[in-house]
Amino acid sequence: MTNRHSTGRPGWAVLQNKENALAGAILAGGKNTRMGGQNKCFFRVNGIPLIKRTIDLFAEIFEEIILITDSPGSFKNFVTGIIMESDILRGVGPLGGIHAGLNRTTREAVFFVACDMPFLKSELIREEIKYFKKLDCEALVPRIGKLIEPLHAVYKKSLKDSIRSLIKSKQEYSIRSLFRSINIQYLELENKKQNREIFVNLNTPKDFKDAFANRSTQQAEPGGFF
Repeated sequence: MTNRHSTGRPGWAVLQNKENALAGAILAGGKNTRMGGQNKCFFRVNGIPLIKRTIDLFAEIFEEIILITDSPGSFKNFVTGIIMESDILRGVGPLGGIHAGLNRTTREAVFFVACDMPFLKSELIREEIKYFKKLDCEALVPRIGKLIEPLHAVYKKSLKDSIRSLIKSKQEYSIRSLFRSINIQYLELENKKQNREIFVNLNTPKDFKDAFANRSTQQAEPGGFF
């Protein structure tokens, strides 16, 4: 079942209170092979590591924050007040991270992002949460035209068993394969740069360079670590 919901307003409504029905989770796994083995979570923008930028943003929105990583020791400087969790079902990519977050949360659903998304906006996150609460669905995913972003999306905790079964079947480990068997709905966004850039993620040094090429007010430092 798929329904479409659009937001055409110039700006998104901003909620003032912290979210307590949903948790926020950051997927910080991956082998970073296309980054030469460097952990992109610690790449800096304006002197601040990407992971800290995301945690700080989430702290404004969520009461419960979960960091999914298989190297928890690397994040010891960032974990005050957040939950650390590792994949239960390993070696299956982001789907395993989503399963771990849903298994760990105490809330009814979780909003997930990847750790390498430098242009996240609290307004859109809050808008997704608001729509999710209005809808009868198991997942809410933003869509721009034909582009969807499964790692800027809300998933119900009850999906953890379906995800486990999908992984155990050893047929497919993609998030999109999950969508074929669940009640997913989409938040339609206008196809404009302001929206598209929110979903930018950084998989290679070129991605990192290109993402900040025309941003004179932001300075990116690939490879800048604590």
